[in-house]
Amino acid sequence: MRKSYLSPWRGPEGSPDAAAEPRFKGRFTAPDRRDYFCRAIDMSAEVVALRSDYAPGVGERIALHLDPWGKFQGAVIRVFAGGFTVDLEVADRNRAHVAMQLAWLSRRAAGEAAFRLHERLTPRRRFTTFTVQGVTLPCEVLDLSRSGASVRTHVKVPDGAAVTLGRKTIAEVARQTDQGFAVRFRRLLPLERFDEDIEL
Repeated sequence: MRKSYLSPWRGPEGSPDAAAEPRFKGRFTAPDRRDYFCRAIDMSAEVVALRSDYAPGVGERIALHLDPWGKFQGAVIRVFAGGFTVDLEVADRNRAHVAMQLAWLSRRAAGEAAFRLHERLTPRRRFTTFTVQGVTLPCEVLDLSRSGASVRTHVKVPDGAAVTLGRKTIAEVARQTDQGFAVRFRRLLPLERFDEDIEL
């Protein structure tokens, strides 16, 4: 599984894992040979998601300079509202170095509970269900990151309870909120399909 950690930001109250805007600034050269500013909002040693006012098309190659990581080459594999995702071309030795640095960032941030590590969004399919102890109930997903979600429901579910959000996303209740509860996913949602159209 690809782990993804960026420098932390503060996000909305009541969300399960603290997360916000970021993180690493950079620029990229598009196929038209023009340079554009961007920000990395999620990153692994293999894939990076970027916010930018300009998005190349899927399959197009870019040259990316990302502070403090340096230069990368890669191809666009997905375009989403306000940005795009790039499959990085990184040699195995350099990939291991990037992974080690990302792991160090994650350990540094782990000690600060108010920090968030992943981009958050509001899915288009907000209304779904959750299942707890074999009972399936309706709910609304207020916001979502790759590692958790904030859920609106009138049903009280205790902290630590195992739940399935949607059809197959396994999670546990992290804490109570004014509108319901926040959950932490057992596994990160894949970066490649993490956008507003994701179906849990």
